[in-house]
Amino acid sequence: MALWIISYHIDFKMDDGKNVTRKDMRTVEDPNINTEDKAREWLSDRYKNSDDPMVDMAGLLSGINNEELIIDEVILHEFNIKD
Repeated sequence: MALWIISYHIDFKMDDGKNVTRKDMRTVEDPNINTEDKAREWLSDRYKNSDDPMVDMAGLLSGINNEELIIDEVILHEFNIKD
């Protein structure tokens, strides 16, 4: 079995000129995600197509001009499940 651990951050450019960075991580355990590229695609798809925030949005609900998702690291953790 494989578990992908993906750490990322989102850079927000605010309308007052400030830049704000928020970090988080996600894990995915899916037999169809069997390469680092597929893990990256999975996270990018979640970012683009989900209504749920990917990072803590406290204080950022208004005034965002632009944002960019940056994947920092993708780690594969393999383990065996014994019956």
